[in-house]
Amino acid sequence: MTTRTEPTAAAEVTALRARLDVVDAEVRALVARRLELSREIQRVRQSAGGARTDLTREMRVISPYTEAYGRQGTAIAMALLEICRGTGHTAR
Repeated sequence: MTTRTEPTAAAEVTALRARLDVVDAEVRALVARRLELSREIQRVRQSAGGARTDLTREMRVISPYTEAYGRQGTAIAMALLEICRGTGHTAR
């Protein structure tokens, strides 16, 4: 087994972190896209006299996250829903 030298390992970590930064930017872009779609759905539903939120739908959104990531997945889904409901942080 080959042992990496410290400078080589540091360079590899730096490169991997740069790739991770790209993924994080992609996640933020997807959340922004989800927020836009959610706002449009809320607008259409409210203009038809419906409620802004649909709790049954929200449970269907939460479930796959919970199945994939357990309790942390539930937290991720809940955070997304809160952002997209417009009750939390406002996207810039």
